[in-house]
Amino acid sequence: MEAPEDSLTLLATTDLHGTALDWDYFTGTTFGASNAQNARGMDRLSTAITEIRAEKGAESVILLDNGDANQGNPLESVYHSERAGDTVDPMASVFNHLGYDAGVVGNHEFNYGLEDLAQYEMNLEMPLLGANVIDVDTGDPYLEPWTMVTKTSTAGQEVNIGVVGVVTPGVRIWDRLHVQNRLTFEDPVLAVQEFVPEVEEAGADVVVVLAHTGLDAEGYVWDPADLEENVATSIARQTSGVDVIVGGHSHRLDKVQEYFQNADGEQVLFTQPGYHARFLSNVDIPLQLDTDGAPEVIWSDTVKPTAVAVGAPDYAPDPAIEDVIAPWHDKTLAWVSQVVAQATETMSAATSVYEDTAIVDFISRVQMDEAERALAGTDYADLPLLSAAAPFSRTAIFREGDVTVADMAALYIYDNTLMAVELTGEQVRDYLEYAARYYKQVEEDAEITDWFDVTNALYPGETRGIPDYAYDILAGVDYHINISKPVGERIENLSYPDGTPVGDDDRMVLVLNNYRQSGGSGYPHVVDAPVVYNEQKAIRDLMIDWAIEAGTIDPADFFVENWTVSSSTVVTPEPEEPGPAPKGNVFYLSNSWTSTTHDDAFSYGRIGDEVLVGDWNGDGKDTLGVRRGNAFFLNDALATGRATHEFNYGRVGDEVVVGDWDGTGGDTLAVRRGNTYYIANELRGGAADTVFDYGRVGDEALVGDWDASGSDTITVRRGTTFFVSNELRGGIADTSYAYGRLGDRALAGDFDGDGADTITLVRGNVFYINNAHTGGSADTTLVYGRAGDSVLVGDWNGDGIDTPGVNRVVR
Repeated sequence: MEAPEDSLTLLATTDLHGTALDWDYFTGTTFGASNAQNARGMDRLSTAITEIRAEKGAESVILLDNGDANQGNPLESVYHSERAGDTVDPMASVFNHLGYDAGVVGNHEFNYGLEDLAQYEMNLEMPLLGANVIDVDTGDPYLEPWTMVTKTSTAGQEVNIGVVGVVTPGVRIWDRLHVQNRLTFEDPVLAVQEFVPEVEEAGADVVVVLAHTGLDAEGYVWDPADLEENVATSIARQTSGVDVIVGGHSHRLDKVQEYFQNADGEQVLFTQPGYHARFLSNVDIPLQLDTDGAPEVIWSDTVKPTAVAVGAPDYAPDPAIEDVIAPWHDKTLAWVSQVVAQATETMSAATSVYEDTAIVDFISRVQMDEAERALAGTDYADLPLLSAAAPFSRTAIFREGDVTVADMAALYIYDNTLMAVELTGEQVRDYLEYAARYYKQVEEDAEITDWFDVTNALYPGETRGIPDYAYDILAGVDYHINISKPVGERIENLSYPDGTPVGDDDRMVLVLNNYRQSGGSGYPHVVDAPVVYNEQKAIRDLMIDWAIEAGTIDPADFFVENWTVSSSTVVTPEPEEPGPAPKGNVFYLSNSWTSTTHDDAFSYGRIGDEVLVGDWNGDGKDTLGVRRGNAFFLNDALATGRATHEFNYGRVGDEVVVGDWDGTGGDTLAVRRGNTYYIANELRGGAADTVFDYGRVGDEALVGDWDASGSDTITVRRGTTFFVSNELRGGIADTSYAYGRLGDRALAGDFDGDGADTITLVRGNVFYINNAHTGGSADTTLVYGRAGDSVLVGDWNGDGIDTPGVNRVVR
């Protein structure tokens, strides 16, 4: 192609996402440490910009940014969490230092709210554009729609470059909570059609569109009513007067130079720089004088604008960039290096897109614990609790030993906040079917040797395969994905952890992130579902806080393999002779610590009764009793029907505990008033046989045979510390230890059949079984029942081992 006598150079960046430096805060190394071609960062591109300006002449170079600059990196996360007063956003500092001429707002600039966006705009010394971002109150653009930049061409001609900026209208969905009732988003094509003539009228010699939107999906026919996410192709084809379009948003690396015909049949150059500061677009714009002596862009067969990638790996870092952001860089280094917990074993996300992994279950455990805390005592507390988490990163890992903030940030790379909505069972199935679109369809029973070949499915009308971050994995229900089935028919065996099938009309709570709840990735039902939790807490912060409080991250505390995926149908056996389901005050009892299904189900007592467990007749088997006021109704069989023992004991407000106080093999009652215990050795009313004080008034009382002596005694729990006494007396505890967390439900029992009782904890519907009077990790865990169930343990079959049960109201 002929070299023009006069030209202008346009340099553009896009989707920087806080990548100011060639430094990976997650790994503590440069991005190019293991592969030099992975080097990136504005510090490297700064060197390239300086050299190009020196070669072309600084006044002949226009420098532009295409949005999504100040989100998506620990550097920016730290800034946004600590921002106060007139502090300057680190990426704004970089732009100002390099002398950017203009930029467009990206969708992620809205993530932190409009007040934060206003602060960012004030930080910038360049205009921040947004022609299709409309103020609801005024009907005018909320940001400047365009700007005029004047440069000098290589031949010394003054050149006016009109720059129009537009952003994907998807912001109205993804950041709905920030923008609803305040901003609307017009189709970008319409905005360009409106403002390019205005720019030309103002004297633009060259027209550039900064379009924070990707190329259209193949076969898409533009319709402004669609408010389509990616419409850069339509901007090129449906407008006139545009010379260069800078695209972005879609994170593509293969569209540095594309040509399109506009509405008048003239050519338009499209260029998309590399995301994360991998490369900038270097656009050479040839110029000539028109008949009026004004500069114009040359478009001919032999001379026209061209674009090339200028790669960050080819340039050394400019130390001035690190100097510019030094305070925030130092804060970020300190933040990510903090050790928050110890991992008991290595947990990797490498296979999370096709098999259940502990590291993704960790996210859900944190989310569910927070939701349980917030919903306790509300109308939603008894509903089944589910959690949605996506495998954001295949490289995330918790190595055995120290886990740092950087490890947490590498696992949860987005600044999402936690929300929860109420859904029905049918809607949850729809949600899972939508998630299962992530897999390509294969033949039935096909052998899959490389699972990565069947992920990230690409569908007609889409511009790219479904990204990992758009694939949600649910905790709290069991299910199988059969990818030999068509989309919409893949979810099989959807059930609760106890094996009960999920009913279409069942009510449940789904915990998810704000991006997903706002419509991100297009999941059904959640946008319009009732919101039951939204405390604006950052999920990454919740993960860090959880880890600090726990001290250890042990898969035994949260890893439940509840979903599978294959090319085959997985058949679950039907229960034998199921019979009619019980209703009312129903108990589901299991005889095992390995099964999630019940062995006995029956109703007993009334809804609202206080439930007691004990061996009332000394036959070695625990059964149930209920209390109403100071009246007790105890049954010697695990069955519906009239009580075997009925009597009154104590006062209405007493706390009741059950134990074999005299070692005869039969359980009887004791009542507690304050820290005084009144023990009866028979199932009768009247005076107590033994009275003593132990512990403090606010302590929680637990009963067990702690030393395998054959007699039960008292342990009290204070916070997370257990004070164990081996005699029915006051005084100092025989032993004490810390175990679990505040808010855990504590249950006493002999869980391994050795004759000694220990403490098990319950969080939601997860039992953490400990067979010793020590803290630390549980010996085993089991998911049983539903999060809202009342939990109990007992030796239901007389084998010497206490196993789980739940009490649930069934209407």
